[in-house]
Amino acid sequence: MRDHKVAVRYAQALLDVCIEQNLVDGVSESFDGMMSALVGQPGLRVFLQSPQVRTEEKKELLRKVLTGQVEPLLLDYIELLIDKDRLINIADIHGTFQTLVETHRGMQRATVVTAVPLADDLTDQLVAKLEAHANRRIILEKKVDPSVIGGVRVTLGDYILDGTVRAGLDELHATLEKAPIR
Repeated sequence: MRDHKVAVRYAQALLDVCIEQNLVDGVSESFDGMMSALVGQPGLRVFLQSPQVRTEEKKELLRKVLTGQVEPLLLDYIELLIDKDRLINIADIHGTFQTLVETHRGMQRATVVTAVPLADDLTDQLVAKLEAHANRRIILEKKVDPSVIGGVRVTLGDYILDGTVRAGLDELHATLEKAPIR
């Protein structure tokens, strides 16, 4: 992330206006679609982020391409980013905005890492426990990493629960290294 403070400030400002105008869903969906288009069109991204292209040219192109395709509030917001020379931060702002939207909706992302794919019944049990712990709806991302050997590592926000065999072995190794040798 280029500048986390900038991303948070701009994303929070957009969310505040969206909540005030009851446009959270529409702007969120429009923002996702626009970012997908930018990822698929590297030439457009270069054009929009180029300091050699005049601000008015960028705005004019965006109006032609996005009018009727995205929420008018989002188009105004993107023009503001152009005016403030913050379009370079748009990917970070988008990611932060989506996280804030999820929080606003009472959701939280969690990641679970296991050595083998997690069975559906165990996934359901894990999600239920995480939801009870976080008091939010959980969006679970499952990852398989054979290097954990066994067990499970769960990341929920800043909270990490590492019950993997690899973590246990690493802890044992560190303890043995500190033990005096006779």
